Amino acid sequence: MGKATYHLLSSSAVLSIDILKADLESAEWKVLENLILEDVLEQIGQLIFEIHLHWPGFEVSGSDSSVVRFWYSLLKELELKDFRLFHSYKDLSKPQLFLKKDIFNASSCYTLSWVNTRWK
Repeated sequence: MGKATYHLLSSSAVLSIDILKADLESAEWKVLENLILEDVLEQIGQLIFEIHLHWPGFEVSGSDSSVVRFWYSLLKELELKDFRLFHSYKDLSKPQLFLKKDIFNASSCYTLSWVNTRWK
């Protein structure tokens, strides 16, 4: 998923996407940021993202606290755009890492599902 998705959503070729599911192996944070910046979220009914927390992700850098603030800002923006988290899944088969640190009872990989409450 990349520029092609944004182009499709911004053109008249595709008016909406019922469900957008993505497992982007740590590129999800930048893709989510681009969906927000391109202002195409209202055209999506549900988002299902596998997020990875073991390292900051592609094109994301800075201190641990700045990375967490960046992640939080994206999740908060989803909420402000009326997306509500309705399901989360912690993949216990993945390492228990958070930003390269071992964390007890955590996972480096979660699947998060949101629904657009303004979906028509």
